[in-house]
Amino acid sequence: MGTLTGHVISHTIVRVPGRIHAGSAPFVLLLVEVDGGRRLLGHFAHPEPPAIGARVSAPRGEGIPVFRSLQEKP
Repeated sequence: MGTLTGHVISHTIVRVPGRIHAGSAPFVLLLVEVDGGRRLLGHFAHPEPPAIGARVSAPRGEGIPVFRSLQEKP
């Protein structure tokens, strides 16, 4: 499967999501430019967003990626 790595372009905290994600609010939504140039939306594994430009990674898979800071241990 591999890993997605990239840097944070933008983020927001979703406090009042749609019905599908209501049980997980609030959560951090990231816009990440992955290595290679594509941009992806994904969740962040913590309640506080990382800095713009911070390096993050997420396991590849089906569904929404959940990113973590590259400085932290998985």
